[in-house]
Amino acid sequence: MFLNADDVARSLRGTAGLMGRRPDALRHFDMSERGFWRSFGAVWLTAPALTVALALERGTGTALFRLDHVTLAAIAGIAAGFLAVPLAMIVVLRRLGRTRVYVPFLVVTNWCLAAGLVVLALPGSLLLLGLATPGLAELYAAAFVMVALWLHGRAARAILDLPGPAAALVTLACFGLVVGFAGGVHALV
Repeated sequence: MFLNADDVARSLRGTAGLMGRRPDALRHFDMSERGFWRSFGAVWLTAPALTVALALERGTGTALFRLDHVTLAAIAGIAAGFLAVPLAMIVVLRRLGRTRVYVPFLVVTNWCLAAGLVVLALPGSLLLLGLATPGLAELYAAAFVMVALWLHGRAARAILDLPGPAAALVTLACFGLVVGFAGGVHALV
């Protein structure tokens, strides 16, 4: 589950290739069983998002990383986001008869989720630094979410071999699962 620099660089190159609509983008991802388990290590790349979330929750001028319910809720929310889609897709892909695409789909989904969370830390950072108003930060965040959804939709379409509308529904369902699981775990903690 530990990543090395080559795994990260290759997977981020694949993510950037998906954004650039390069037809060979998926070949950059390690679609093996080893690559599947290592893709969960992408959660470590979300540390900037966790830091920004804690700073927004606690406010500046306080210790961000304390062992309390706020920190546990933020960490549990991110971890739940990485577990929601793999658990749900086991059932969905079995029913669709497409179990062979489970590993590639989740490898790309994990890397897209990590990249999306890192990019979503930017609007919060701008807000914390006083370089954006709350409304402008929300606008930036909404735009970044749309790009992340579009990116995942492209990956879903290519990997699952679905038409555009069906891939969009899969992407929205995955997004709903991530937000629902993360919000639910956040509320429980």
